Amino acid sequence: MEILNVALLSKWKWRILMDKEAVWRDILEERYGNIKLKVLVGDLSVVKKKDSIWWRDLLTSDNFENLLLDNFSSAIQVKVSNGDSTPLWYADWFGKHSLMKGFPSLFAMADNHLQAISSAGAHIQDCWKWNFISLFESGSKAYETAAVFFCSGLDFAVSISAGTGAVLRAVQEMEGSSRAAADDDSSKVQRTLLDFCATLNSNPLLKEEDDTFIWRLNLKGCFSVNSCYVFFKGKLSSPLMNIDKAGALANIWNIKVPSKILFFCWRFIHNRIATKDNLVSRGILNEEGDSFCVLCDSEEETLMHLFSECEMTLSIWRRVFMWLGVGEFLSFEEFLEFFYNCAKIGCPSKRAMVAVVWLATIWTVWLKRNAIIFRDEFFSFIESMSKIVFVSWSWLNSFYKKLPLCNFYGWNIQPLLCFVV
Repeated sequence: MEILNVALLSKWKWRILMDKEAVWRDILEERYGNIKLKVLVGDLSVVKKKDSIWWRDLLTSDNFENLLLDNFSSAIQVKVSNGDSTPLWYADWFGKHSLMKGFPSLFAMADNHLQAISSAGAHIQDCWKWNFISLFESGSKAYETAAVFFCSGLDFAVSISAGTGAVLRAVQEMEGSSRAAADDDSSKVQRTLLDFCATLNSNPLLKEEDDTFIWRLNLKGCFSVNSCYVFFKGKLSSPLMNIDKAGALANIWNIKVPSKILFFCWRFIHNRIATKDNLVSRGILNEEGDSFCVLCDSEEETLMHLFSECEMTLSIWRRVFMWLGVGEFLSFEEFLEFFYNCAKIGCPSKRAMVAVVWLATIWTVWLKRNAIIFRDEFFSFIESMSKIVFVSWSWLNSFYKKLPLCNFYGWNIQPLLCFVV
């Protein structure tokens, strides 16, 4: 599903590159600026705090560590004309790979990783000239080396054809013996920079025409979800899932509750719900203090803290644990990770009933957490327990009509009926 989602979001990226006259594209351009450039960069660095969730997800859909060099942008061959829509470092526009891949050491010293090709030079008398010095961060070895080369009066557009060795000798003669005795690192930077300059000089820009884009993964050069899916499938293949987690996930689907609750629990076990630590890691929350738990306001809100470490939540779990009377089967710690340990309850019917209450508990905690954040409500133990009883009873009555719910194998709902409001 994750790979298919990346492929489907990539279709929107392709449409942004190709649908020049679409109204929706003009709206995105008005709000987010140069969207073609951002789509081809596809890095967290192009995401802004006020960007919509959909736009964030679109830009970062393939922002995985193992896809740094093999993402959507690497599947696009760019034919550069004016260079306005093409990122200098990220896009494949001069050969079989990007400058980021071809010159990683220079990429690390770049002043602006996100700049468009058109900002890396200028047309002078109808001839394109690269501004090599401006590409690198001031004080870096690449910047200092470029400054020596270009301040020495060398015309790279002409003399680059003389070869790396000839240009290096020319610089060394102008700078004296100290330049000739440069250390190995400096010499390596010099040679890399000369190769870099030669590569860029072989790709002059045109003034008027827009950049064009070709999908490299099929012969027609046009995007298809299938080819994109196949491209990402091998690169995003997940490692084998932990056997305990796989078992817990298998146990979920045997429980009869609303499907959205099953999906929520699936995300819960995968740590994919929007707890504050996950929002911070995605760049959605940045302000200091935003990551504190809204129930206790003393610890960072993580999945583990919110559902099993926060004192407010633990008070609920302890009461539910006593109510269900499963102490003869599970310890309290095992109960907190119920779907990993549910097989210890031998009776299938009772196991299912306890699972329903457990799901009602995590769902109620999550809803209460959201109500505190978005509706300025406050935590109430009595109200939370009443909600758990009501939701559990509703689900059991809807999906387990044949079970004797009032008193089943020692599990009695009467002690908690007083909580129902």
